[in-house]
Amino acid sequence: MNARLVNAPWLLRFLRWAIVLNLLVMLAGSVVRMTGSGMGCPDWPKCFGLAVPPTQAEQITWSPDAAYHQGQMILRDGAFWVAQADHAPQSEFSEKLWSKYTRHDYAVFNPVHTWIEFLNRLLGVLLGIPVLLATAVSFVHIRRHPWWVVTMLAVLFTLGFEAWLGKVVVDGNLVPHHITYHMLGAYVLLALLTVLFRNVHSLAEQNLWRAEPPATLAQLRPMLWGFVVLATLLLGQTVLGTGVREGVDDLVHQWGFDAPRAGWVAQLEPGVLVHRSASLVLLALAYWLYRRSAGLAGLRARAGLVLMIFIAEAVVGALMYYLEIPKGLQPIHLMLSAGAWMLLVDAVAKSGLILRAIRGSRGSA
Repeated sequence: MNARLVNAPWLLRFLRWAIVLNLLVMLAGSVVRMTGSGMGCPDWPKCFGLAVPPTQAEQITWSPDAAYHQGQMILRDGAFWVAQADHAPQSEFSEKLWSKYTRHDYAVFNPVHTWIEFLNRLLGVLLGIPVLLATAVSFVHIRRHPWWVVTMLAVLFTLGFEAWLGKVVVDGNLVPHHITYHMLGAYVLLALLTVLFRNVHSLAEQNLWRAEPPATLAQLRPMLWGFVVLATLLLGQTVLGTGVREGVDDLVHQWGFDAPRAGWVAQLEPGVLVHRSASLVLLALAYWLYRRSAGLAGLRARAGLVLMIFIAEAVVGALMYYLEIPKGLQPIHLMLSAGAWMLLVDAVAKSGLILRAIRGSRGSA
């Protein structure tokens, strides 16, 4: 049975942009963490109460010649203050017009950190644009493909949850476990977008199951479950990695962000050893999938890419272990994991669609 042709080019475009921006948000978030810029904007959703964040200390220092808007923040006497109302220049600082910011006690201004965090937030806002547009377009196909709408509503919910969690993280001055939940939310968002993109893209192709060389259900079922198991293990490995990362954060808080990191890896054991050993399991299963997928074209290509990514990630992980966790390798490590996750989710979706198409063709024979 041939797959029904679906003309949804705009939905595919918006989904493609959403996936790219989601990956960029993950990269930006990793850079924020790598550089210690998480509190670069001490408030949310604005930055120092401004739509465009400050670049110089003078912009957040109280001046008798400056007018202030409600919600605008200044740094004074080692604390942040928030304007309670719009007011014209005042000859003297009046506490009646200001109140101390009490959501947290962080009171540092670093313009580099501020703009790194601001760009991370800006990418998050940009991500919302194709997500909203894709949601709107999905309703055009609601009668034939209601699950497209359901999936996009789930994407919207996850994106809203991520935005709310970002506020919680800032208000709590980078609560460790919340940062982990924030990252896992990005993985869920990437999975939802990838599954829907694969579904829409595949249904736009004629003779879907013939796009692969002839295969039997006995060949495809192990591949499908192999991809599912590997994706699940990768997610578990990611959680283990975030635990190691939280240990690094504790050491940063204890010794300082710029402190020498000699001896830090030893203090992260045994978690880092479990994380390292688990990577060998993932490598072995990825190699098995690659060998098993011989002759399955698209699935073999995905299995091969995942295997190469795991090899690269193992190399980066080894460098992090033996070079005492250099900052610059951390975003690379995360993005390799995100890329493998996206490919595995895509492989699961594609395997399922091929199986469904083969079963449908047999049923109509």
